[in-house]
Amino acid sequence: MNEKEYVENIPMWAKKKTSLKHIKERIELFNLKLPKIIHVAGTNGKGSVCAYLSNILMANKKRVATFISPHLKEVNERILLNMQPISDNDFEHISCYIRETLKGRAPTYFEYLFYIAMVYFSRNNPDYIILETGLGGRLDVTNVFDNTLSIITSIGMDHMKYLGDNIKDIAYEKVGIIKENSIVIFDDSNKEAMRMILETAKRKNSKAIALSSFNYQDLDFTEVEYKKKAAALAILAAKGLGEEVENINQVLKNTVWHGRMEEIKKNVFFDGAHNEPAILEFVKNALQITKSGNVKLLLSIVKDKEYDKIFYILTKNLEVEKYYLTTLKSDRSNNIEDLKSSLIKNLDKNSKKSEIACFNSAKDAFVMAENEKKEDEVLFCVGSLYLIGELLYDRL
Repeated sequence: MNEKEYVENIPMWAKKKTSLKHIKERIELFNLKLPKIIHVAGTNGKGSVCAYLSNILMANKKRVATFISPHLKEVNERILLNMQPISDNDFEHISCYIRETLKGRAPTYFEYLFYIAMVYFSRNNPDYIILETGLGGRLDVTNVFDNTLSIITSIGMDHMKYLGDNIKDIAYEKVGIIKENSIVIFDDSNKEAMRMILETAKRKNSKAIALSSFNYQDLDFTEVEYKKKAAALAILAAKGLGEEVENINQVLKNTVWHGRMEEIKKNVFFDGAHNEPAILEFVKNALQITKSGNVKLLLSIVKDKEYDKIFYILTKNLEVEKYYLTTLKSDRSNNIEDLKSSLIKNLDKNSKKSEIACFNSAKDAFVMAENEKKEDEVLFCVGSLYLIGELLYDRL
């Protein structure tokens, strides 16, 4: 068994969550030398912010390490140096070192990858490290460093089983990344979340800089609003680090971040929106793109998401000629009959009529959807980053 196979067999969840105290103790075993850290939390847009900020800093000739999740194709994509994934060779050697150092104290999958990333970054002397939280923020594995600038993206309803079933509780977990005497850049579109961010920043004597302080509508690298917001948070963070930003629209335009309203060929879009607030953003942008209204939709939604609410939003707001529903190569994949039943129910609820086709393979669904797409139609593939990963794997 090689190290990648070992890592893929580590449980996603532990019976008892490792405390931050114990994670710090383990981190100390590695004798890390780390630079300034940018820590990113929020419900949606974290990965995009990380990608834009990495490219902005790289344009300023900085060496940038980035830790993100999930991956679309290979686990290496989670651990980036100047936006290039860690090599298999480095992954193998560092994983062996971590196993020996921890002496069998096996953590969770995400925690183990975090250790690999930190050792890899420490050995490669970056100027900055950008960390995307895995879940929440306050108790997240990544929340173990003090020398951080915090970014909090939009906050909405997701992972309610773990974070709480209202915005106040979810925001409480996210603001846990704000450190004493630091800077927090934040999306202030939700007033309840904003109040909690501002109260926390004041209590910790930290400077709070709101997204609304930046006129992101003037950015012309895209027409997609959520991409503009993510880019604006990245720009504000770069300025907070004292980095001047030049030729910004070109830098942003050159940023590649797969599966975020990505036009992979004419009138075929991949979007990883997978929760209620992200689907609302998807619908808004889809309506801008499809002025003719000729839409086909390929989608899958994993079983721990509120797929009934997602189908309600889609059927209420979009006129879809045909839905292509598919299962995924994941133990989180939903039962295709459950998805179909929910879709039919919501089509009836919103007095809509659409064709429905079901597949046990995302690749087969995509081939059929592409073959049936007329020239004036737009095909969107949406509902899960797992779906986008499978579709991209067949194309890259």
